[in-house]
Amino acid sequence: MDTQRRILFAFLICIGIWLVFQQFAPPPPPPESQDAAVTAEDETKKTKKEQDEPASDRESSPATPGAPRQEGTVKGEKLALELVNVEDDGVLRRARLLDRQFQDDAGEALDILGLGDATTFAITFARDDTDFKTPPHDGWEVVESGPAAWEVRHVSDEVEVISRLTLGDGYEGLWKVKVINRSVTRQRHRLAVQSRFGGASLEDRYDIHRGLCAQAEEVSDFDAEDVKEDRPQVNGDIQWLALDGKYFASILVPREPAQSCSLEIDADDANLMVGGLGFRKIELEPGESQSYEFGLYLGTKEIERLEGYAEVSGRGLERAVDWGFMGGLNSFIGRPLLSLLRWFYGLTGIWGVAIILLTVVVRLLVLPLTLKQMASARKMREIQPEVKRLQEKYKEDKVRMTQEMQALWKREGVNPLAGCLPLLIQMPIWFALYSMLGTVVELYREPFLWLPDLSAKDPLYVLPIALGGLMVLQFKVQPTPMDNQQAKMMAYLMPGVFTVMMLFLPSGLGVYIFASVLLSLVQTLIQVRPWSKTEKENKSEGASTKKNEKR
Repeated sequence: MDTQRRILFAFLICIGIWLVFQQFAPPPPPPESQDAAVTAEDETKKTKKEQDEPASDRESSPATPGAPRQEGTVKGEKLALELVNVEDDGVLRRARLLDRQFQDDAGEALDILGLGDATTFAITFARDDTDFKTPPHDGWEVVESGPAAWEVRHVSDEVEVISRLTLGDGYEGLWKVKVINRSVTRQRHRLAVQSRFGGASLEDRYDIHRGLCAQAEEVSDFDAEDVKEDRPQVNGDIQWLALDGKYFASILVPREPAQSCSLEIDADDANLMVGGLGFRKIELEPGESQSYEFGLYLGTKEIERLEGYAEVSGRGLERAVDWGFMGGLNSFIGRPLLSLLRWFYGLTGIWGVAIILLTVVVRLLVLPLTLKQMASARKMREIQPEVKRLQEKYKEDKVRMTQEMQALWKREGVNPLAGCLPLLIQMPIWFALYSMLGTVVELYREPFLWLPDLSAKDPLYVLPIALGGLMVLQFKVQPTPMDNQQAKMMAYLMPGVFTVMMLFLPSGLGVYIFASVLLSLVQTLIQVRPWSKTEKENKSEGASTKKNEKR
């Protein structure tokens, strides 16, 4: 089980224990070989000429002697790509997001790739299935370097390889690779491309990095721990490859599905994940060429943007958004909640306030279930004196005690498990909220009160400590069963567990949990008087019963 799921399970188990306590105590396949991945029919496919044919295709070129280092930038409305021509592991150095949200105080745009000195979008050829003697890594000649496009080529006596990058709207782009046989004999080749992604440490407990290999009907996702241990590979009909974190993704979408998708940790930098796409073997006659096209997405993991990428329509890029282990149900519930959160932000202009308003709405939605749960718990509490009497009377005969207790419940019309059903119904909402608030990119670098970034943990730990204190206070104001030391201990233990967990969770999620507990406390305070009155009556009745038994 990956780290993200362990965090989620721990979080949900704590919620479940806390709520059950309130109910019964104080309510208110191994990878195939590489050869299998590349088996394909041997056929030659000529590429049709296009209107935007690379400039280097229009003239015969001498062999590249070893190009001097040259850098360039391709810039769009929301994205800027910084490129270089002399690195073996690719031509792309940085992908910067240009929206004001992603600029620091000095005005520098965020680089989502986090590669350090490395690069990405490398072109390689499988040695066993390629006749070229020289791989295209000993120099790229820059053919075009401008704000609209970046085109480089490598030329030898046997092969010419052309790579061209352009940007479209938003975070979208296009990568074209062309392979030309310059020899006088038939040549084989099998292309592979590589993508790298870094940023925060791959060991980060919350901003978990993943590699995703998408097929038509299934997305196989692997976190850094999986990749480090197994170096997974998925074979057959690969629709796209994504490397991502919580909020950003680098996605390669081949025009024609790839034969294999592989993942590994970079040999030179343990904080970089490397993904590769392998294609079928191709044979080219002298002078023939083969073109490969890739849709690019380098940006935020916003469902609407991923779904709206027209160039790769129907590939299901929105599946890159992580909705947790209950993905489909979480998405079904979480997307309307996300729309509501954005609507509240449109009204207030403050994301923290929008989260609080969303919390109020969710609490109102589940209020009927909460009241039903509390009513069931109240019935249980009303018969506590009789329960205590039966426990004392039949403490030496457990079977008889169970029979008498069941008879009591039937006689009074009480089901001790009735209060659990409302809790179970509410669980999917909590799952969806956890997934949604933990991944919504609008919270990235958004401040609220003393919190500098709602997508990061509270640097002052005010929220975790306040949450723990609030949960203790909630226990204090609720009537507690007499002589139930285990329940009392759990009530103090759970706030401590939540406090520790909140130390590492995004503060946006913390704002929601704090607001939810605060509203629950207010509801408890409103209801505590009638509950306290009933409790006193029960205690009085219990005392009278004991006196009568002694007589």
